[in-house]
Amino acid sequence: MDLQEQFKVIFYSFIYGMFFITTLRLFKFIHLRNKIVNFFIELIFCLLHSSLFYFLLYNINKGILNYYIVIFLIIGAYFCKLFYFNDKKY
Repeated sequence: MDLQEQFKVIFYSFIYGMFFITTLRLFKFIHLRNKIVNFFIELIFCLLHSSLFYFLLYNINKGILNYYIVIFLIIGAYFCKLFYFNDKKY
């Protein structure tokens, strides 16, 4: 993988981390009383995001997953939570 592909993967992992936290935040508004249905909806949510992220990686670098991809995915999610979804009331 050349340097340009690495920068693309890092950038898209960071953006996807922000996208994941945003959709997770929206997903938390869904409250179902039936725990079995809720479990399957959460499972589908996780499978959808996993497959979408892998599809993104496959289009960029043929699906190679390195440690820094996961790190920037987590940093992107943390960045989004910290700056956009800060729940502190001033």
